[in-house]
Amino acid sequence: MNLSQLRAFHAVASHRTFSAAAQALGVSQPAITQHVKSLEDAVGTRLFLRMAGGVELTPDALDLLPRVRQAILMLDDISARMSNGRSLAVGHLSIGLCAPYVAMPILKRFAVEHPGVQLDLRLENSSNLLDLVAQHRVDIGIATLREPHPDFACNFLLDQRLEILVHAGHPWWERSQIEAAELVGQRLVTREAGSMTRHLFETALADHGIEITPHLILGSREAVKEAVAAGIGVGIVLDRERGFDPRLRALTVRDFDVMAGEYLVTRRETRSLGSVGAFVAIALAAFKGGAADRRL
Repeated sequence: MNLSQLRAFHAVASHRTFSAAAQALGVSQPAITQHVKSLEDAVGTRLFLRMAGGVELTPDALDLLPRVRQAILMLDDISARMSNGRSLAVGHLSIGLCAPYVAMPILKRFAVEHPGVQLDLRLENSSNLLDLVAQHRVDIGIATLREPHPDFACNFLLDQRLEILVHAGHPWWERSQIEAAELVGQRLVTREAGSMTRHLFETALADHGIEITPHLILGSREAVKEAVAAGIGVGIVLDRERGFDPRLRALTVRDFDVMAGEYLVTRRETRSLGSVGAFVAIALAAFKGGAADRRL
């Protein structure tokens, strides 16, 4: 059993296909296949069930996965501690994002300080991100949450506020604020189930006794913005995700008090190890204005 075998196993377990694992690690697919076979021989059990659309983890693989990832990060951490400046010479870090704009300053600094670490990025809604962290399929999630999740180590980065988006031809274009009751009868363009933005909005509506059936449900905030700009309806967005599109205008809802935080989410046992620990340190330095008492 060696480190290359462990990295290959973790990559396949995270990406669920041998080809995607090979791409993530920058090696050939036959190399990944051989490493996994050698590891299966070493541990004396089958780790993956080959399916038509990818692989499924066996019970032994599910038991092994968190231990393998922790071992890899510990070895990376030891290597960094023994080198000058604690720079990570090599490694692999998987990150899940729901709000890319929050992550980009962190990613830029991380890439400069640790150029040998390969980054694997995934875009998902917050609900899916928590599942991916729990399943050890991403090391770090940057997710929108109302409060820290008790099952993870969560570091607060910044706050966001819910806003309503309208297009240039909408009667509200010249306004900066509306009442919640005015939303009744509007054609609503919203995100998919699992989106924290949608959850926050629907919770606020329910608190006011308002029910609105979405007119159009889309799978990304970019699609929501385009639909609103095309005049299909009004949209919902968190203020720091609004961007600078002259076709759109954001309004607040006077009787809504809807805030959420962007949190860095990791598993507690790996939070301080290797590339995970390095990324956490850079993120907290980049958002050092965040409230320390909102950290778990």
